[in-house]
Amino acid sequence: MGQAIRKIALLPAVIALALPLLAASPAQAQATRTWVSGTGDNTKNCSRTTPCQTFSGALAKTAPGGEINCLDPGDFGTVNITFSVTISCEAGTAGILVTEGAAGITINAATTDVVTLRGLDIDGQGSGVAGIQILSAKAVHIEKTAIRNFRSGSTAATGITTTPLGSVTIFLFIADTVISDNDYGIRLRSGGGFKVASLKNVAITGSTQDGLELAGGNNIYANVTGSIILGNGDRAVVVDSGSTANIERSMLANNGVALVTDGIIRISGNNIYNNTAAIAIGPGGKLQSDGTNKHGNSNGGAQVPNASFAEY
Repeated sequence: MGQAIRKIALLPAVIALALPLLAASPAQAQATRTWVSGTGDNTKNCSRTTPCQTFSGALAKTAPGGEINCLDPGDFGTVNITFSVTISCEAGTAGILVTEGAAGITINAATTDVVTLRGLDIDGQGSGVAGIQILSAKAVHIEKTAIRNFRSGSTAATGITTTPLGSVTIFLFIADTVISDNDYGIRLRSGGGFKVASLKNVAITGSTQDGLELAGGNNIYANVTGSIILGNGDRAVVVDSGSTANIERSMLANNGVALVTDGIIRISGNNIYNNTAAIAIGPGGKLQSDGTNKHGNSNGGAQVPNASFAEY
């Protein structure tokens, strides 16, 4: 009888020790690296041997600061990013086909988060509103990516845009990327905070409106190096009051107007040719050149009286 009593007394202690293990067993830790495949399955764990099918499926199983990779080509769907992550896909076409009125990638992360997008092919199919729209993040890196066919009629569909929501400072780095056949190529807007963009080896072509637009707020800065802004229907580069663009060693050709500024544009070592007009300078606008730019445009250079390539 004494042994039976002792066994019964031990039961609560055994149960208490087992409860934490039972409670923890259903949970699954998020992975620092996940995978997607054109033949994947979002019910899987997104490992290399059992990849997911979409970026959104993989993102749900990726730890903050982790990375999503592609095993093979595929259409991996639109995705909303809310934390630091890298999506890196250079194994074939990492496609995102965007439906009417939608965005390919939306970034609404914390102001301490860094997002990197590499090797993507984002297609608006003639009716999407944005390839990549950035609401909030510390920094966004876009590399070796193609963004095209974002056109939506009366709406300003855009390849890459920062939205004027909240007082957020964002650093945007774009390299080795082609942005083509959209309503607008890149639109940088701000409702507060700084928006600072760096473009290196970027091609912006075939926009029905502007190639690069710094509009809708103060403290917007763009630094353009070794890039091509070509064949855009309205302006190649337009800078609103309170904003600044620095453009060097780039080609601005066959646009409606090459440079339009109510803010500050500084140019160095560029080729500015075959635009309908070279320059339009508004009240308070400044265009500064170091004298190393080459230009020849259909109206002889300037769109406004006395506009010229003023030297530093």
